[in-house]
Amino acid sequence: MRTVSDILRDLAVERIDLLKVDVEKSELDVLLGIEGQDWPKIKQVVVEVHDLEQRVKKITALLKEHGFRKITLEQEPFFEGSSVFNLYALRQNSR
Repeated sequence: MRTVSDILRDLAVERIDLLKVDVEKSELDVLLGIEGQDWPKIKQVVVEVHDLEQRVKKITALLKEHGFRKITLEQEPFFEGSSVFNLYALRQNSR
């Protein structure tokens, strides 16, 4: 398995305008695979979160720790009453 940081390094990616994560209950693992020096390259994040074991809270804290300030949590009507949410994060200085 390769991490996001492995891919960024291998492809010499310098900027990610939007990182979308939809990996069926492994979203926290994907985000934890981003190394510290790569977080500033990411301008926006969209994550489908399965809120098991307080993942929404953990992912929100991780994103805040790495400079994301505008964080929004929504639930599509189809998923109402379930543990599935969409989390949107934007750096304050992004346009």
